[in-house]
Amino acid sequence: MRIVLPGIWSRGRWIAEMCCVACCLLFVASARQTVGQPAAEWSVAAAEEQAFRTAVDRVAAAVVRIEAAGVSEASIGGPAEAAPAAGPSSGLIVDPAGWVVTTSFAVPKDAKQAIVVLPGTPGGTRVVARAVGRDLARGLVLLQIEVPAAAAPLPSLAVAPRESWGVGQWTIALGRAWNSSAPSVAVGILSAMNRAWGKAVQTDASVSPANYGGPLIDIQGRVIGILAPVPADTAGMTMGTELYDSGIGFAVPLVDLLRVLPRLQQGETLSPGILGIGYSARDPFTSKATVATCRAGSPAARAGLRAGDTIVEAGGRSIARVAELRHVLAPLYAGDSVELVVERGSADGGKVRVPLRVELVAALAPWRRSVLGIVPTRTANKKGENAGETPGVPVAWVWPAGPAAQAGLVAGDSVEAVATVAAAGEAGSSGGGERLEVSNAGALAGFVGGLAAGTVVQVTVRRDGLPLELEMATVVAPATVPELVPVSEADPAQAVVEKLPAPEIAHPPLAVLPAAAPESPLGTPLGVLVYFGSPQGAATGAARAAAETEAVRAASAQWAAAASRYGVAVILPEPSDPQRWGREDIAGVARALDSLRQRRPIDLSRVAFAGSGAGAAMAWLAAEALGPGVRGVALFNAGLPRQATVEAAEPGRSRVVLFGTSGGQPVPRLELDSRRLEEAGYPVGMLPPAALEQVPAETLCSWVESLGVL
Repeated sequence: MRIVLPGIWSRGRWIAEMCCVACCLLFVASARQTVGQPAAEWSVAAAEEQAFRTAVDRVAAAVVRIEAAGVSEASIGGPAEAAPAAGPSSGLIVDPAGWVVTTSFAVPKDAKQAIVVLPGTPGGTRVVARAVGRDLARGLVLLQIEVPAAAAPLPSLAVAPRESWGVGQWTIALGRAWNSSAPSVAVGILSAMNRAWGKAVQTDASVSPANYGGPLIDIQGRVIGILAPVPADTAGMTMGTELYDSGIGFAVPLVDLLRVLPRLQQGETLSPGILGIGYSARDPFTSKATVATCRAGSPAARAGLRAGDTIVEAGGRSIARVAELRHVLAPLYAGDSVELVVERGSADGGKVRVPLRVELVAALAPWRRSVLGIVPTRTANKKGENAGETPGVPVAWVWPAGPAAQAGLVAGDSVEAVATVAAAGEAGSSGGGERLEVSNAGALAGFVGGLAAGTVVQVTVRRDGLPLELEMATVVAPATVPELVPVSEADPAQAVVEKLPAPEIAHPPLAVLPAAAPESPLGTPLGVLVYFGSPQGAATGAARAAAETEAVRAASAQWAAAASRYGVAVILPEPSDPQRWGREDIAGVARALDSLRQRRPIDLSRVAFAGSGAGAAMAWLAAEALGPGVRGVALFNAGLPRQATVEAAEPGRSRVVLFGTSGGQPVPRLELDSRRLEEAGYPVGMLPPAALEQVPAETLCSWVESLGVL
């Protein structure tokens, strides 16, 4: 029987739920006495129960209670690795000299001390513990206590060796949050190994914040691992606490902890190791580990990796997919080294294998995307490949006064190869001085994006059938809207306004679509702008029908000309609640985008969200939820929503952010938000003032086109 441990949250609730559990156990015991059960079944059940009791007894003395000491920043709304528990949690004595392991859930990063309650006496023995070392990759904290002279010697542990683990074996999860006299016990099986990219094992024994820090043991009483809220990031769970009471729990192997225990005892903070590359594909489970971007100054760049390389071996293991590489890299710490073998193109058109040794680091300088000012022709391919088979990247236009324009690059040229000539203050830029053939826009974007601003690049272009060598230096990606963005000659009168229906969406959003080119039934790939307006209030029946008719007319009047001029599909969602936007509306936006893809090809390098007031907050939250595919966000008369998260920019995870105000209207926190974004590496700019009554359709659609700059 699996006993679900009570939830986090108030001590009163804990007591109430424990009373319920106790009543259930009494009922079961009574039922067994009154319902005749064969003696053989009773003997098996008794033997099983005795085995569990014996296993628990072997480790129970090492399971301790952890209580907060003082007030943590996290407990009053400040930052922390995870939200702290409102009550006590658990820990495990891993060394009789006074070393105790718990999790950052119990001891947040700003907490220097905790209270450890040792078992063995009525009410337990309370001692002050000092936080000595932390494993940030696994969320573990090492505490040191002074053992009272009158206390019994601390116990030693039996460790379950890795080779003894097997999926389906019994596991027992222990904790001591409820009281100091007896540990809580939950029984299950070992349901999977090498979870969380190789950092944890999985059990279906009930795991909750109450037994985080406690041990997961086998039927012999040997410790398999430390129960911890390990994030399930592939499912979008970044805290690790989201799986509470789900039948899925994780434990960090004790053998892995013991390997780094001396470092933690020396006071080290062990950080996840960073390589410094971005991949050319987004799906880690089906795609090769091909490098799209290699950040300047990163361990990868210093070791000699560069854009276009495919990693085929890591740590002595063959690598066929990104996921396999992550399983090798994720368990490593900053300072660890890993042997890689990469496959890259050779001068004769073949492939060569190059061995490299990379030393991982804890952090990289903030990344800011570099560009040359080249805007390629549009492509609908997810990998940024050109629709045709002609090698090279055709140039649609060049950024006015940008490096490419100053070097003499013009629309109609085709970029065929690039090579670094001189790095900007750092050796080991991603080009390595060697020529890189570029057959698609994605390869060019990855190469340029990995360079530091100021790196001199030699660009080989083909013009009128002849090769031409040009030199230009990279600059930080602009956050402005150029005045001379080329426009199409499409007839605005041919633009259509239609709904984008999707399953389970009661009120599909409107979309303004430019006319398709005559030579193609689908037309040139479209940029996409999703604009969140202000909620219009409730309307039903004839009033709603009239409002929808008016919305079609207004959308056509406001957006048709700009959408046609710049080849942008404009999506105008409406909230499910007419009074407000909510997170539940994000799913509708995602489905509208999918519906649009069924109608027309989309250029994924030119997708942006925008809005005004409450719609601006929704634009940011929707972009945040839908991920790096949204390349820009424009916010009018609003700053970032208070619940916004701003992660550090990385190759493949960055976007341009524009703010705009109407008639000098002040926007609270605008300066603070701008600084916050810039420090994280995002290009941040201001749009020209716009009248409050008008939607700046022309500016926004030209901005979407300009997002394709490389």
